[in-house]
Parts: sequence; C-alpha cells; structure tokens
Amino acid sequence: MQRIIFLVTSLNGMHKPNFSQQLLRAVHQGVQVSVLVALVDFEATWQVREYLNRLAKKDRDVKQVTLMTLADLYQDETGLKLTSGERNAPTLTDYDERLFADNQQQVKRYLDAGHLVAELRQLDDETPMVLRQYHADQLEQIDTYGLDGNVVGIEKVSDEVAQTSYVLNAKGEAVLRFVRHERPVEQVFNLSDSSAMLATEFATAKQNAAVANMTQRQRNKAEDATIDHTSIVSTTETYYGVLAYSNYRRFDNLYTFYQAVLSHLLTPDTRLYVDLAVNAALSPQMPNQLIFNY
Repeated sequence: MQRIIFLVTSLNGMHKPNFSQQLLRAVHQGVQVSVLVALVDFEATWQVREYLNRLAKKDRDVKQVTLMTLADLYQDETGLKLTSGERNAPTLTDYDERLFADNQQQVKRYLDAGHLVAELRQLDDETPMVLRQYHADQLEQIDTYGLDGNVVGIEKVSDEVAQTSYVLNAKGEAVLRFVRHERPVEQVFNLSDSSAMLATEFATAKQNAAVANMTQRQRNKAEDATIDHTSIVSTTETYYGVLAYSNYRRFDNLYTFYQAVLSHLLTPDTRLYVDLAVNAALSPQMPNQLIFNY
C-alpha cells in the first residue's frame, strides 16, 4: 500500500503554505499519510499537534494523519539510564504552587521562597505538556511529555539555549543524545550592482562572444563589475552531533541521522516530502530516493 511521509524539521517549514497544501492533497488521495516530527526542539511537537488539529477542523480527512515522533520510533530501543543530575526530576509538591491560565493552557508555577523553580504547562488536569526548570531564576532544563503523560524528551539549557538533549524510551532511558556545536564559517558575497546578472553576462561573453553579442566595452564593464567587489563575512554555524545509545552509532550532523531514521520507514511505495530549505543538505544522503518538496 502506498504511503506518504512528511518530514518536519522546523516549525518555519511546517507553516509554509505549501506544506498544508501538499498535506491536504495527500490525505485526499486515500493513502496512509504520516507526519514525522524530527525537531531537536522537542516541546515544539505540541505545536505540530495543535497545527494538525486546526487543519482537521477545516478538513476532517486530516484526522487520519499519523503523527510520529522520535520518541515513538525509539520507544522500544535499548537506552542508557541517566544520572540523577542528568535527569533532574524535581518533587514539585515540595514547592508553593500558583495556578494561571495562558492561551487556553493551564500553567502551574512553583516557587521556593519567592523564586521560580519550575513551570508546568498542561492542556488540562490530566495532560502535562512541558515542564521548565529553573535555577537562580535561570532556565536550566526543559522536559517534554508525550500523550501518555511520560517524559519523552529532556533539554539541558545553558544561556537560554539547549546544549544537550535526550530522547527517552518507554522505560525513561536515554536512547538518543543531541549535542549542539558551533563552528566558524566564511561566506563570500558579491557587492556589485546586479552582480549575479553581470557575472552571468561576462561568463557567457567570455565563452561565446558571438552568441552573447556583447561589445568589448560591455565585456570589460561586466568584468570590472564582478572583480574586486566581493566581501568575505565570517559567521558562526550551528550544527548537532547525534549519538544513538542502542548501538552507540554516531552521526556527525542531523541529515545523516535523518537518513538513518528514514531508511527504516521508506519502501518502494513510499513518497517522501521534505522542506525545500533542507533539501540540498538531505538529498546527498539519499541519492536513490525520489524526494518531493514543500
């Protein structure tokens, strides 16, 4: 039976109009449709659920879509028991609880001598979503819950950024670890007016002046416009290393990891949709796979 998988790697990609358009076309084909949420920001999975629920209110066929998370795929894999420091599971009843409402969610804030130590967001009394933990009023950990009420993801935060993240199996063991890294990169920019056009014109004229029909003066002008008008900008690129505890396989980046995950899901009858923004990075990892974009 044919199956269609939408790989979601960012919320920005999911909110593209083409995502919902392609998803609706897929569900109307009467085939099995799955949305694989592969976000390192685990709590964003709840936003994906909410988005699909909103679509389902407009088109009831969307209710047939299966949402898959990394925790779902790895729930039965062998994992590593985290230390108490890595897991950091507080006893919330030890603190003063305050109840608030925010955007149709229940928010419980826990205080210790007036200082915020935790914030729990819930859909209702029975469905916890996200627990944020604080130390000295600074965010230090985010726990994300699954629909069954168990923690499925842990993010260890430093300077407001998650540096190390764990996906947990059904036993609460870590099955995946994501580590955030940064590296310097240099980008070259051409700062001339309409530089792309001039560079193309010059290259064409140089190779085939007759076809380009450019005079020598035009060629010289195009050449001058594309030489010595470049700037090298140094910036920082963020990437993630991934470790699977079931076999201690390491992945140097997210895209090799995505390929490994998808290799267990794809069949000759599977159609794969990915965000156009990551297509250039993912496609080389899957040279024999036909990939559609949204």
